[in-house]
Amino acid sequence: MSSKELKCPKDGNTLVLVYESERLSGVVRVSIYYKCQVCGYRRDVEKLEISRDEQGVLIKRSLLSSS
Repeated sequence: MSSKELKCPKDGNTLVLVYESERLSGVVRVSIYYKCQVCGYRRDVEKLEISRDEQGVLIKRSLLSSS
């Protein structure tokens, strides 16, 4: 058990870090979030959008929460 373990604000269970990705017509979107496996509560952390053009690879990064 980690000392930095995050707890669900709804039911107190441990939040699990989840990575999801999807590919849409030349763009890859990655979502990183914490999720409670019991109640389904979700806390978004970061989103990435990765694409390629004639100049190279472009990565757009959005941080969505602190802590």
